[in-house]
Amino acid sequence: MRRGARILGLASLSASLALGAALVRAQFDDEELEDVEQDDGAPLGADFGQELDAEHALREAQQGRNIRAREIAERLIARDPNDYRANFVLGFVYHYGEANFARALYYQNRAFAELVRLHGRAPEDPAVRVWHFRMLRELAWTHGDLEHYDEQLRYMAEFSDVYEPPFVAERAWPLMKLRRFDDARRAAEAGRLTGQSHQVVLALNALCAIEFEAGDEQRSYESCREAMELGGGDPTRQGAVDFTNFAEAARSVFRLDEAERVGRLAVQAQVSWYGNPHSELAELYLRQGRFAEALNSLREVPGYRERRPPHVRDADRSETRRALASFFLLVGRPDDAHRYAQKALDAPDRRAHNSRDPRQDRAIAALLHRSALRLRAERRAEAAVGAPFYERLWAWGEGLGDRWAAWLSGRVAARAIADDHRLIGTFQIGTHRAAVMPPWLVGELVDVLGAGVAREAIRRAREEDEREGSDAYYDAFDAEAALAAGDPARARELAARAIADLNPAEAVLRARVLAILAEAARRQGDARAASDAYGEAFQVDPGVFRRFGWPVPVRYDLSGGLAEDVAGYVASGARFDTEDWGLTVQIRADRARGQACLLDPGGSVLGCAEATASAEGEDADAFAARVARELFDAAFAPRVALSQADANGLDGSNRVSRDPLRTMFDHAPPPRD
Repeated sequence: MRRGARILGLASLSASLALGAALVRAQFDDEELEDVEQDDGAPLGADFGQELDAEHALREAQQGRNIRAREIAERLIARDPNDYRANFVLGFVYHYGEANFARALYYQNRAFAELVRLHGRAPEDPAVRVWHFRMLRELAWTHGDLEHYDEQLRYMAEFSDVYEPPFVAERAWPLMKLRRFDDARRAAEAGRLTGQSHQVVLALNALCAIEFEAGDEQRSYESCREAMELGGGDPTRQGAVDFTNFAEAARSVFRLDEAERVGRLAVQAQVSWYGNPHSELAELYLRQGRFAEALNSLREVPGYRERRPPHVRDADRSETRRALASFFLLVGRPDDAHRYAQKALDAPDRRAHNSRDPRQDRAIAALLHRSALRLRAERRAEAAVGAPFYERLWAWGEGLGDRWAAWLSGRVAARAIADDHRLIGTFQIGTHRAAVMPPWLVGELVDVLGAGVAREAIRRAREEDEREGSDAYYDAFDAEAALAAGDPARARELAARAIADLNPAEAVLRARVLAILAEAARRQGDARAASDAYGEAFQVDPGVFRRFGWPVPVRYDLSGGLAEDVAGYVASGARFDTEDWGLTVQIRADRARGQACLLDPGGSVLGCAEATASAEGEDADAFAARVARELFDAAFAPRVALSQADANGLDGSNRVSRDPLRTMFDHAPPPRD
C-alpha cells in the first residue's frame, strides 16, 4: 500500500469555523486496485452482473456516484444482510454522500462486528485486511464527526498498532476537545518530529487551536502564523484554513488590520472543508461599520459552501445564519434578523470541527434573537405613526408581544452562560471563552443580567486578561453597566477612556459607546457634549439609538405650510424628544412635496427623506405622516441597497443547481482509499 495526504481544516474559533487544527487524513490506494479500469458511469440495468461487487461500489462512492454505490450496496445486503463489505459501503455513502453521520456509524459498526466475528480483530488474509484497514480508519473519522472523542482515540490507537503510518498529530484534535491540553501538545510535537510534511502542517495548525483553547492567545497567534508561513503564505498553493486560522488569531490579539489583510488572502485560497472566509470577512466588516462590503461578502458565502463536499457543506450553517442575523440587525431589518437568529437557535451547528463551547454559541444566537425582537417592536411603533387609533393599538399589542418574547430570549442567553467561567469569559472578547461574540453585542448582557452582575463579571474578566489593548473593551462594557446602575458620571469617564483607546476599526462598538456617552451627558445636563456625541454616533451606526430604544433630543427648523404637521408626527413617535438643544430636524414641506432631514450640530446631514404627494388624492394629514415615517427610515438605518428577494436568498435558499440532487449525492469527496 502507498499513501497520499489530504489537509483538512478541523477547527474553528470564528464565524467561519476556521481557527484550529488542519487535520491530515492519510489516504491509501490499494495496490491491487490501482489497475482497475474506472466505470464510465452508465446506468445500472435490471441485472447488475459483474458490477454487483462491493469493491466496485466503493469506487463508485469515491468518485461521487453515491446513488449508484448505494444501489449496489443495497442489492448486496438484500442477498446477505451480514455482508460486511456492503454494509461498509452503505455507511460510507451515508457519511460522505448524505452527511448522516449517525446512520453511517450504524452500518460501519455492523460491518466491523461481522468482520471481527468471522476473522477476529487481527485478520491475516490480505483480502480481509484491506477491509479491516478501511473500517478502523473510517470508524475513527466517523466517531470524530459525532464528537465521540474517546472512541475516536481508541480506534486511532487500534489502527496504529496494526498499520503504517500510524496516527500521530491527528490525535491532537480529539485530545484538545477532551481538554487534555498537555497530551494534545505532545501529540502535535510528535507529529512535527516525524519530519513528514503533512504531519508538520497538522501539528502547527493543531497547536494554533490548542494554545487558543488553553488560554494563551499570543502563543496561538505565533503557531497560526508559523502554520500559514510554512506554505509561503501563498493562496494559490494553500487552503483557506491556513489563512482563516491566522486571521482569527490576529483578531484575538486585536490586530484587526492584519486580520483583514489575511482574510482577503483566504478568499483567494483553495477551498477548505471547514470555515468560510467570506463569512469571516463579513463579520469583520460589520465590526468596522462597512455595511456594503459586508453585504458583498455575504453574497459569496452560499457559492463557497456549494464548492465543499456534501458531508461538510452544512458544518457552519448556523454560523452563517448568525452572521446574517447580525447584518440585518445592524442595517435595521428586524424581520430578517429575527428569522435567521431563530434558525440559528433551532438548529445549532455540529461541534466536532470547531473548538468553541456550544453554550456560548447559543448565548450569542439568543442575544441576536432578543435584539431583533426589540428592534421590531420599535419599528412597529414607528410604522404606526399617523395611523388610525385601532391600528396604533394593534401595533402596541404586537410590540408588547415582541418585548415579551425578547425577554424570554434574554433568559435563554442568561441560562446558557449561567456559571462563573462562561459568564466572565463572555466579556473577554477574542478569547476562546467568548466564542465569536461580536464586541458590539456583548453590552446587551448588561440589560439581560442586571448592572450589578455585569459589573462584577467585567471586573473579574479584566483582572484575568493580560492582553495589550483589552482594557478599552472592558471600559466600553463597564460604561454601559455604570449607566444602567444610575452612575452617569462614571459612565462618561469610562466611555471617554474607551473611545480614546479603542481600535478605530471597532466602529460599531465605538458608536455604541458614543451613544452611552451621549445619554450620560444628557442625564447630567451637558447639552453640548451630548449633542456632539449624538452626531458622532449617527455618523457610524445610526441604528444604535433605535436598538437601545433611546429618544434623541432635537429642535426643529420648519418652513412651508405643511411643516408643522410633519413635525407633529415626528414628535409623536418614540425616536425624538423635543428640546431647545440637540440635533436639528429640518423640515421643508407643502401640500405637494415634503423633505425632512436630520442634521448634526455642525450642520452635516445625517439622514434625509423626500416625498411627493400621491396622485391618488392622498390627504394632507396622511402625507405629513408619511414624510415623518420616511424620516425615521432614513435617519436610523444605514443605506444599503438590498431587495427583499436578495435578502431572502443570502443563505443560498434561492440557488438552483443543474441537478437538484447534486448537493446530496453527486459531489465527489476526495479519494479516501
